[in-house]
Amino acid sequence: MKKRRRVRKPAGYHLQVRESARREADRQARYVRWERLLRARIQHVEWQIFALWVSCVVDVEGSIPTWMRDVLETRCPGFLEYEASYRRNHPKEDPFLWLRIWEWLHGNLFADAKQEGWLDAVAYYALRDPVAWLASEYCVMCRQEWKRQRPSSYPSLQEWRQAAANWEPPPEAYTRQVYKAWRRVHPERLAQAVRRYIDWEAFAYWTRPALEDEAEFPPVVQDSLQERCPGFLEYDTTLRRTERAEEFRSWQRLIEWGIDHFFADAKREGWFDVIIFSARQHPRAARTAEYCVRCEAQWLTGIPTPYPTFTEWRRAADDYVADPSEAEW
Repeated sequence: MKKRRRVRKPAGYHLQVRESARREADRQARYVRWERLLRARIQHVEWQIFALWVSCVVDVEGSIPTWMRDVLETRCPGFLEYEASYRRNHPKEDPFLWLRIWEWLHGNLFADAKQEGWLDAVAYYALRDPVAWLASEYCVMCRQEWKRQRPSSYPSLQEWRQAAANWEPPPEAYTRQVYKAWRRVHPERLAQAVRRYIDWEAFAYWTRPALEDEAEFPPVVQDSLQERCPGFLEYDTTLRRTERAEEFRSWQRLIEWGIDHFFADAKREGWFDVIIFSARQHPRAARTAEYCVRCEAQWLTGIPTPYPTFTEWRRAADDYVADPSEAEW
């Protein structure tokens, strides 16, 4: 019997797949309010941890223990019937219980996102949450350890989740800088810093059309910069005189100025990278950036008079949901 030849993926294949998934997630995210997407993503992370815990136990036991059946009946009423039906209809397939759990969850708890076409956006960003990533790595370790020596009793979901949060993966599995930085800061402090960064970035986006225009800054922008960033205008004016209008770097300087002034502690303590990572995964930050691009496209002939206040502009950015017939900016 001939040995089956392994098909090699072309160079860069996995990067292409990831990039395609990211683009599709971004596309779907444009058509739902950011608050709704964020709530669904947080919920998805919680259920992902639950599914990992269940799969660890079932994989080691080889079947669903009675006590786990009780948990599934309580947490996922109807799932066991769904799983039994699937097994009857697909007797030759491998069990892959965790896949059945995800199918059931997506068809029930995330049914609205699935029907409305933004489920991939929820799942994509939930899978990149540091808590979910760590739980996934911990699950791999548990399967290996528990198969070598089955535990006398299994941890509860809460115990397993806490152990995953406290676990230190081996160096070879812990290479991404963002997760190393994530370990250096308390979750509450990080959450506050991320909110502050998203607010700062929104303010900077609001100023960008004015900062990149040849005309004198609108009074509302000038006054706000003086209030929020004392000293920046004087610093920027000197450099601006040396640049051509089409090459103004005022906006980039404002971003850098804010980082140096408002996030110096995080940079010094080595966890600024995780602020940026978390902000990039946040639906509100993504929606604000997209709305800024939309405004710039609409203001090609000149910035509006009067220029909107930051409060007005940010409220409009928060309310912005793309129209399917609208071109992607």
